[in-house]
Amino acid sequence: MVRKKEDKMKLRQHLALFLTALTVVSLDATVAMADSEANMESADNIPINATVIWRAFDDQFQSGFRIIMQQQADSMGGINLEMQDGENSVTTAVNKLDTALTKGTDILAICAPDRESCETMAQKADAEGVPVIFFNMQPLDDTMNKYNDAYYIGAEASQSGEMCAQALINYWNDNKDIADKNGDGKLQICILQGETGQQDVTLRTQAYEDTLKKNGIDYEILASDTANWDQSQALDKMNTWITAYGIDGVEGVLSNNDSMAMGALQACLNNGYNQGDKGKFVPIVGIDANIDALEAMKKGELLGTVLNDRKNQSIAIINAMKAIVAGEEITEDTIGVECTVDGKYVWVPYVIVDSDNLDDTLAQIQSISSDTETEAN
Repeated sequence: MVRKKEDKMKLRQHLALFLTALTVVSLDATVAMADSEANMESADNIPINATVIWRAFDDQFQSGFRIIMQQQADSMGGINLEMQDGENSVTTAVNKLDTALTKGTDILAICAPDRESCETMAQKADAEGVPVIFFNMQPLDDTMNKYNDAYYIGAEASQSGEMCAQALINYWNDNKDIADKNGDGKLQICILQGETGQQDVTLRTQAYEDTLKKNGIDYEILASDTANWDQSQALDKMNTWITAYGIDGVEGVLSNNDSMAMGALQACLNNGYNQGDKGKFVPIVGIDANIDALEAMKKGELLGTVLNDRKNQSIAIINAMKAIVAGEEITEDTIGVECTVDGKYVWVPYVIVDSDNLDDTLAQIQSISSDTETEAN
């Protein structure tokens, strides 16, 4: 009887020890699982590190673009941007790329100085296994096809050319009595082109003519020449054309960007035109929606401009970088703004600036300009 009692006590002791051991194992497993989940959550919260190489910090359009992109990154979170100035030099941009790859970066976003340099930069990034998004300077098709982790985000240049031409066409059709200064029924225009050989220049300029033809406009190109995106060069070109054809002989100016449009406008202002007299007005249309162009529109001096939507492009670039680093597919949903995804290309539409959205667009660009001045100081 005593023996049975001792056996029961030993059984209880063994059972207690077993349950204690089981509890310890269970607790260890719970702690380990919690640690694992915490580590996973911590990893998810680590922002990606991206290097953004710009063609030139001192370019007006690029400077504003950079401010917008940083603002969007700060607002969206989950990403650190290291901005680098390419100083409008292929050598400098490539050196900045080499430094970023040596230091280590999760992904690159590059606005290259020219299309040809994209090949070198894509090759270097590919060799280190770092994906790259090009923007605002479209690489050659061969470059995009050669490297699996090379992407492009931007706006279709031909669309901006179509919008520019349409703005001039609308003015011509609505104001024929004063727009057709020589009464010949033909629209005489001059075209200011950006840097020779750039794809955007070719596509925008061709779109002008395609749109004029599509709308049945009888037109004549008096002159078409490069001013290299530069306001002072455009002023000189416009002065030359005014001398050659007379200011009333120029019935419209289509400019590949706003800086050149402002140069053409200055030439007109110097000749007493575009100052409020509808009969003494040369319709000029640019691209970019720079602050000086928008302010000139507000004063009635400039006919129009087209917004190269830097805000939506910035959001698209940031979301694309996050998706690529996470190994996710790039789709319209992952990009998060109005766009068209075509393989490794993401197209963000231009926006025509008119009386309906001029005030809102101007307020937005003025805010960017203020931030740029603050940064400079």
